[in-house]
Amino acid sequence: MPWLAIPLEDERKAYLKKKFKIRGIPSLVAIGPDGKTVNTDAKTSLAVHGADAFPFTSERIQELEKKIDEMAKGWPEKVKHELHEHELVLVRRPRPYGCDGCEEMGTSWSYNCAECDFDLHAKCALGEEKKGEEVNGQEHAAAPAGYVCEGDVCRKA
Repeated sequence: MPWLAIPLEDERKAYLKKKFKIRGIPSLVAIGPDGKTVNTDAKTSLAVHGADAFPFTSERIQELEKKIDEMAKGWPEKVKHELHEHELVLVRRPRPYGCDGCEEMGTSWSYNCAECDFDLHAKCALGEEKKGEEVNGQEHAAAPAGYVCEGDVCRKA
């Protein structure tokens, strides 16, 4: 992680826990170099964007959100998939979800059945991308070892 963190056994932990009303672990509050609070829920930003969310400012998160929105351009709004009986609708996910196809965690976009709470990664719903294949008119490379890629956004697995 590219940011400084306070160790769990640090004596300042009790004060910070009270100040930020921390109720559970893990929690992540981002404090800027000027000592002002940048983000009280940096854990969610980290879960969705990985270390790219650093420094957790609203400007950085908006920049990453814009990239995610661009990623889905050209994808169909609805698909029918052999793993599910109902039509699946492309939805923007504000929090991580479990893919019912590959059973791995996903972020950003999913093809979802609201009636059944069924989700598929875009790559699972639209078909596995193979190295050098074209998907939606763009060539995609296989994910590097230890990474999971959704569109042009990759995060460490």
